[in-house]
Amino acid sequence: SFHNFTDPREGAFSLDVPDGWAVTNGSGLIRPYIDAGIAFEAKSPQGQAFFFQDPYGYIYATPNALLNLSGFGEGSLYSPSGGLSKPMMVKRYMRASEFASALLASTGVHVVNAKTSERPDLILQTGNPLITQQSTSETTFDYFEAEIKISGVLVVRTALLENSGTGLWSASVMEYQSPAALMNETELDALVMQRSFKVDAAWAARENQEVRKRLGIISQAQSDIAATISAAFEFRSSTMDELNRKWGNAMLGVEDVYDPDTGAHYVVDSGSRYYWSDAQGNIYGTDTADSPMPGKDLHPLKCPGC
Repeated sequence: SFHNFTDPREGAFSLDVPDGWAVTNGSGLIRPYIDAGIAFEAKSPQGQAFFFQDPYGYIYATPNALLNLSGFGEGSLYSPSGGLSKPMMVKRYMRASEFASALLASTGVHVVNAKTSERPDLILQTGNPLITQQSTSETTFDYFEAEIKISGVLVVRTALLENSGTGLWSASVMEYQSPAALMNETELDALVMQRSFKVDAAWAARENQEVRKRLGIISQAQSDIAATISAAFEFRSSTMDELNRKWGNAMLGVEDVYDPDTGAHYVVDSGSRYYWSDAQGNIYGTDTADSPMPGKDLHPLKCPGC
């Protein structure tokens, strides 16, 4: 069974947490930059853990000639906001797989059996013309703690936005791990937490207004980077729900679909481009838009966000 956790700072979001799991004190809304970020971590007495943070660490400014001339080389901290936000670190863009490798190496834990795969299926199609690069990776790994084998899954997404020679990028990190013997249970718990994540609509409306005000101030003070900052934050805010849904589904190889006529929702095995249901509730998957049974009354199903 699960209980509800609501952001203790502003009531911005909520999600369901397995009973017995403890949510860490640092979980909730974070405000390192112009708009809000999300940090969440929960652990069970059995050593299971779930972690999500967006953005993770810094939002980065990519090196360019102007920053170099101003003394902001790679690794330095640069503040374009006139004190309104945490400074950004100047750092070249890293693909998700490269970021994941560096992140695991920084833990100091002796990781074994690490396997990283690109996950282009998790890249979000936003239509934002400033997004010039996106990448998503999934890394599975093991390590030993007091002779107990711990297995983990790390999913990273990075996105780069560029405008008039200015680049900004950030990373989102989601990870779950547990004793290897409990991994199946942990994956199911992580899936529930991902799918139950909701942003409070009233909070989101207020936040959008405040972000516009703060961006207006930055635009007047430092116009060279303001447009890219605005695009970066709008992109992150608008895609949070969809990102969580896709990550959750990808963990177990499933897809959410619904019947637009009846409103009925189904969870089906992923791998098909189209899904259909009959009067008995059977689900059929196809790779084409043609009904798999032309003589039978099948309802085409749709996916949320499609």
